[in-house]
Amino acid sequence: MFAKLTISHILRLGLTGISLYVLSGIVPVSLSHWQTGNACPNLGPIPACYVVSVCYAAMGIAALLWNKPLNWLFFAGSTPVILLALVGSVLELTGYPTCPRLDSGFPLCYLSFFVGIMMLVGFLYTLKCENRQ
Repeated sequence: MFAKLTISHILRLGLTGISLYVLSGIVPVSLSHWQTGNACPNLGPIPACYVVSVCYAAMGIAALLWNKPLNWLFFAGSTPVILLALVGSVLELTGYPTCPRLDSGFPLCYLSFFVGIMMLVGFLYTLKCENRQ
């Protein structure tokens, strides 16, 4: 009656949940940027928060649809997230504040870098579990 949930299914559902949680935080920043034009830095003509939103959505979709070979979509989402967060973190640490901040003043790029790396590690572990089955 119910499909057997494996470790990889549970991990993928967790990755999808994390993506949704991150999106619940980045979408308000994106909306604020839409209204004010200064909530996040631009990558040329495109606000970085828009790119990050699309990338986390891509990672969530790729993790959720484990029946389809969408691993490329996860990597296409995680690569820009990690690279943007790394660049933003380096700029923050070298005295060039560029990242949106929490109310406490903590730069969101630090969190995005950490979450992006953890999601990538989790996804790679999921793939390893699936290859063992």
